[in-house]
Amino acid sequence: MTLRGFSRAVSDKANQFRLRLRVRRPFAIITNNCWGSAAYRDIGMPYNTPFIGTLVPPECYLRLISDLPSHLDLPLRFISSSRYGWPTTYPIAELGDSEIHFMHYSSPAEAQNKWRRRLERMPRDPATWRFKFCDHHVSLVPEEGAPLLEAFDRLPLAHKVCFLGRNQPGLKCGVILRECLSAGRVPDGHAAYRPSLRYFDAAGWLNGRRA
Repeated sequence: MTLRGFSRAVSDKANQFRLRLRVRRPFAIITNNCWGSAAYRDIGMPYNTPFIGTLVPPECYLRLISDLPSHLDLPLRFISSSRYGWPTTYPIAELGDSEIHFMHYSSPAEAQNKWRRRLERMPRDPATWRFKFCDHHVSLVPEEGAPLLEAFDRLPLAHKVCFLGRNQPGLKCGVILRECLSAGRVPDGHAAYRPSLRYFDAAGWLNGRRA
């Protein structure tokens, strides 16, 4: 391991302990991919959000969180294929007008059961909700990608953050992961989680500080 790699490993471990020591409850993470599950594991807290092990395509995520309470009252409707033409081997469901991809589930029954149990644990006070977005599935074409990121930034959500692997001027909730700039986007949720803590005070955000 290089000196830089060792330094990052030490920093990442310190960030993990900092989360476990500093974060208070309650909160619930509403995320577009697997970033949230890593945070819950670091904190040592049971999943109290149904958005675990899932992927929500960007357009669907924006529609969903624009009126989250109404969406959460809707039933999941499992479908055979995605409207986006993505090849999948996992269950996909529609929640109203939004798709939910259950990437880490083997069957609709398993996805439905875990969604329902975690939804029952979820605090319904919007003040406890933390919204995380990123540019992983957002187009690299500026004319296509920028409007989605800007739409998230404009949503009247008290606690939100958007992780970026690109320069997006004017994005108030944006946090750039500098090691991702060469790729133009951040990696998937699990891979982006550790780097995100190097640039973002996740503990403060989860405790109620605005990003």
